[in-house]
Amino acid sequence: MKLNNKFAAIVTVRSSSSRLKNKCFQPLFEDISMIQIVIRRAKKIGCQVILATSEDASDDKLVEIAKSENVLHFRGSLKNKIHRWHQCFLQFNLEYGVLIDADDPSFSFTVAKRALIQLKNNKSEIITGSRDMMPGLITYGLSARGMTKLFYVAADFHLDTDVIEIFVKKANLINSNIDPIEGERALPNIRLTVDYKEDLSFYRALFKETYYLEESSSLIKKIIELKISNINWFRNEEFINNQFSFNEGVNFE
Repeated sequence: MKLNNKFAAIVTVRSSSSRLKNKCFQPLFEDISMIQIVIRRAKKIGCQVILATSEDASDDKLVEIAKSENVLHFRGSLKNKIHRWHQCFLQFNLEYGVLIDADDPSFSFTVAKRALIQLKNNKSEIITGSRDMMPGLITYGLSARGMTKLFYVAADFHLDTDVIEIFVKKANLINSNIDPIEGERALPNIRLTVDYKEDLSFYRALFKETYYLEESSSLIKKIIELKISNINWFRNEEFINNQFSFNEGVNFE
């Protein structure tokens, strides 16, 4: 199935990350930054790519990178990425979008494409990886209807939506799961996201030994072969606790 201009990969990014400053600009392979790697992987999905960042001046450089990588961009709320996504859907007249976090430099472009197709075919409002899917390969896919419902529970332009699981739950979306195929199944003790300096070290070690545009299943195989998961896995508990603390602090009143 060919993905037309009603489909998009929305790369979510801002430079003002709290735990690791300017992490999106950090080089992971020679002088190629994390955001460039994520954009280039997103292009392999086969749909238009939109970089969704904020209106803040600190993100001007991200717009320049989007232009240099020849992808679309949108600027909106600094704190509310759900607001940004919703405005992307409206401005670009989207029917389906897959959301890509800029701190997931090994996300799966093949899983993302399968998710978009499945989202269209089964008419669900949101699609997520099943429990058997390796975390970090996909975030969410949303239909336009699902995006509208999600926006209604987080419409405040200044609302902090850094961790969105609680908003997704509140929106009560019609959900479907995408199941892993060979090489995509969850494995213990492998952390595929960037929030800490150890995560940067992990990906630099990985991309030193393999091409950064390889299939995610190939990257996971290389991680096992290189035995590098100990570089950053110990950070995962802290990461999960931070997400839990954020969700506990959200007030829907």
